[in-house]
Amino acid sequence: MSKQSEDNRKSNGQFKKGHSGNPDTQFKAGNNANPNGRHGALADIINKVWDEEDDSGLTKKEKMVRRVLSMAMNGSISAVNYLSDRAEGKAKETIETKVTLDEVVVE
Repeated sequence: MSKQSEDNRKSNGQFKKGHSGNPDTQFKAGNNANPNGRHGALADIINKVWDEEDDSGLTKKEKMVRRVLSMAMNGSISAVNYLSDRAEGKAKETIETKVTLDEVVVE
């Protein structure tokens, strides 16, 4: 550690107020590292495609839900679970634990 770095630190090793490391690598005032957001992320692309409508006026998302509902009506348990998890929320799982304290011998 350099002498200058040691001068900018408290006794516990943390930087003193106003001294947070190398000023050459810090953000300058007014600098926004991501000014336009996260364009092109997979979730953004999926949402854009899902919102496209077909000739009947249904979005792809609506058609997907109708397909899963049809599968559930034909007996697909996984489709039933999928729909119920999305509509009602997943059921909370509870785990019962039992703790026993054995006698500890200290020598």
